[in-house]
This record gives sequence, C-alpha cells and structure tokens, in this order.
Amino acid sequence: RLCWINQSSPESVSPSHSPTFWNYNRSVGDYAQSLRKFLYQPACRSQAPSAHKDETDLGSKQAAEEVWARITTSRAVMNHIDSWTAKLRNWINDTILVPLVKEIDSVNSQLRRMGCPELQIGEASISSLKQAAVMKASSIPTMNSIVQYLDITPNQEYLVDRIKELAHSGCMSSFRWNGGGDLKNRKWDTDLPTDCAILMHMFCTYLDSRLPPHPKYPDGKTFTSQHFSHTPDKPDVTKENLFCIHQSSTNPPHYQLIYQGHIYSLPKGRNNLFHTILMFLYIIKIKESGMLGRVNLGLSGVNILWIFED
Repeated sequence: RLCWINQSSPESVSPSHSPTFWNYNRSVGDYAQSLRKFLYQPACRSQAPSAHKDETDLGSKQAAEEVWARITTSRAVMNHIDSWTAKLRNWINDTILVPLVKEIDSVNSQLRRMGCPELQIGEASISSLKQAAVMKASSIPTMNSIVQYLDITPNQEYLVDRIKELAHSGCMSSFRWNGGGDLKNRKWDTDLPTDCAILMHMFCTYLDSRLPPHPKYPDGKTFTSQHFSHTPDKPDVTKENLFCIHQSSTNPPHYQLIYQGHIYSLPKGRNNLFHTILMFLYIIKIKESGMLGRVNLGLSGVNILWIFED
C-alpha cells in the first residue's frame, strides 16, 4: 500500500500522527477536539428548490423509526442518530476530505516544480490527470490515488473547489444535500454533482483503497463494485448476499440500503445520505461482527465503527 507523506507538513514528523497520508488508526479521542469545536446542530434546510417537499420532522422521525425497527429492536438508535450523524460527518471530513486537500496542494506544488504548470489538479482535465498519473507514477506515486477521488465530473475546477470548501468549513457546515456551491459567480446547477454525490463518491473511493485487490475488479473499485449502485442501474434484490447502498434518484439525491433481499429506504432529505451510510455501517457492526469481507471496520482496521460508541 502506498504511503502518502506530505513532506512539508509538521504532521508527517509528529509521533502522534500516523506516518501514512490516510490516518488509518484514529481513535475517538483524536476527534474529541474537533467534535467539541463543531457541536452538532441539525443542518439548516436548504433554500434550493426541490422536486419533493421535505416531510415534517415528526413524520420523518416516525418513518425512520419504522425503517430502523426492521434492522434492530434497540430503541437507542433514534436517541443517538443525531450524535452518530455528527460523528460520521466529522469522520468523512477529517479522514478523507482534509487529507485529500492537503495532498492535492502538495502534488500541485510538485508538478509546478517539475515544470508542469499545465497539469494542476483543479484545472487540467481528468483524462490529462489520469495520463499524468501513469507517466509520473515513479516521481509522484500518490497522484493515481488522488485521481480516483476526482473521477466523478468533467468539471474539475468546480469539484476541487467544492471539496476544499467542504473540507475547510468545519464538520462540512457548507454541505447542501440537493445542491452545491457557487463558482466564480456561477450558481450551482444540475449539470454539476450534488454535495451528496461528491461525498458518496469520496466514501466509496476511500473504502476502495482500504479493501484488498480482487481479481474480479481489476480497476481497483472493490468496494464500489460490490456495495454501491446508482440509477439507471437497478440492484438485483433477488440476490440474497447483495449488500449495497443504491442511489435511486440523482436530483434530488436519494439513497436506499439493500440487505438480504430487502430495500430499506430512510426518509428523504438533508440527512438521507448520512443515515443510509450509518445503517450500512450499523449492520456491519451488529450483524457482520464489524467485518466487511476480510476487512475489519473497527479499531484494528478502518476504524469507523467508533462513531457508534457513546
């Protein structure tokens, strides 16, 4: 596995930090400071026009309770869902977005020093970046990993700008579930990915990098190929062993969980993405002993299941 080290960062020499770019083994204590800094508050309702009006909070809560009741008899879920959501947002921000932005800046600096100013991430096309990642694999080994995160839209300028904005806004406070940000006075429109789509892609790509290679998925998308699908594709619910998050709608975005032949559709709206990911992880914790295939999502592995701790 590649080690991503930002030579210019004091973190890379600090004994309290993992030497790898993705800080794999973080504990709940590592997040305590930022969690205190960004105390969870329910996200403001987006002002962007939506094709569907949000259900009332009470109706949403009751609907969510009914869906969760099919997974667990524990009443604790609804008491903790806000806290879990805050921790998940924090985990995505601290584990994926912030390190990714640092590495993008580092690689751009290296490319400029190598006399390739035309290859700046956030300016060059995704095809140019893919080609450069192959050509410069020996001098910039992390570039190929970065490119995987960016392969979601042709508009690289918008994507990189938006990733940076989400990473720098603290617990992703600028997140807009059914929209995005403005770029150079241009308002977000549906030709650009929603923040939900960006975060789902980041989450999948990160787990692609953590799952061992599989001969069936030579492109390296081991997690994405097995555990994510999106419209117009339809998951084959008759497959008993299918366990995936399915994006059933693009605009506005809506996600469902497919598990053991059943579809679990949590209430639509601003937290649907996070709550669907939480249900996916919760099932892994309580029904799969914390294992996703051969990979432990607990303390000795990806270390994401701490979000369910009190």
